[in-house]
Amino acid sequence: MAERQLTLLVVDDDQDDQELFLEALNEVGFEHRVQFLNDGEELLARLQRTGEYDDTVKYPDPNLVVLDLQMPRVGGLEVLAALHDNEKLWRLPVVVMTTSWSEDDISRAYDMGVNAFLMKPVLYNDLVEQVRSLVDFWCGHAELPTL
Repeated sequence: MAERQLTLLVVDDDQDDQELFLEALNEVGFEHRVQFLNDGEELLARLQRTGEYDDTVKYPDPNLVVLDLQMPRVGGLEVLAALHDNEKLWRLPVVVMTTSWSEDDISRAYDMGVNAFLMKPVLYNDLVEQVRSLVDFWCGHAELPTL
């Protein structure tokens, strides 16, 4: 049986963090689709298929979202609230990866259905190991829902 092609969305307003995440994905041999979005507003448009995102070939349904919390326009907690309230999107797996150490952010994220809350590593080698674990679990072991 052929392995299913997955789609990963990474939502982070920091271009340097996006580039480092992509380098880490390449280093761990990630062979699925990845798309980077700059904030929660773009993510919600992408998930709700508005504007340019209505092209299902160019923008297939995602299987997993990696989400930063601190972003302009629409932040990560606002995204989680919108996903939680959407009957179609509430079961989309979301992993928060952020610099926030706030117990309030952690609690609120889990209350809104986040699947995991990770702190962004400071060192690149630690990022690679975190990405390796994330990819291994979510793309190698977990059964992911379809939207």
